[in-house]
Amino acid sequence: MRFLLSVFLVLNFFLIPVSVADQNDPSLDALFQELRDGTALDAEETSQRILEIWSTASSPTVTLLYQRAYKAAMANDMDVARELTAHVTGLAPNFAQGWVLQATVYLNLEQYELAYDGYQKALELEPRHFIATTDLADILKANGEDRAAFDLYQQALKWNPHYAHARRQAAELRESLSGSEI
Repeated sequence: MRFLLSVFLVLNFFLIPVSVADQNDPSLDALFQELRDGTALDAEETSQRILEIWSTASSPTVTLLYQRAYKAAMANDMDVARELTAHVTGLAPNFAQGWVLQATVYLNLEQYELAYDGYQKALELEPRHFIATTDLADILKANGEDRAAFDLYQQALKWNPHYAHARRQAAELRESLSGSEI
């Protein structure tokens, strides 16, 4: 009886279609176009839909680990979040949002080089990731690399012209860099 139940569960696991979302989801192209063309009122909803897609891995197991890591990070339990994101990126090294979350955890742990590397990896996988781009710009700005930070904020705004944090930071740097070549 146990054997039949095991066979049933294994077959169902492999026969159930897996919802592949993450950064490879084909609906992202249209959502990014909508984000660029839409109003600020539409932008929040569209950004949320993009984030939902990004946050869904091609593996249900990885998605579950990601969700638990996210909850741990939101609860400021960074040690647990760090451990869980290590599993996420280990199991799904091509899942950009896993790298973003891991980098954010490292940023909160003041491990800036590891955060920088994580955001870089995420952007290799999903160059349109305006949140990762902005967070990377924040690191560069904190290190006094204003010109490079400004360029990254501009890049983030190319994908999401309504992203308030990137807009504020870019405007601030534009002001401070005036007189320099922008």
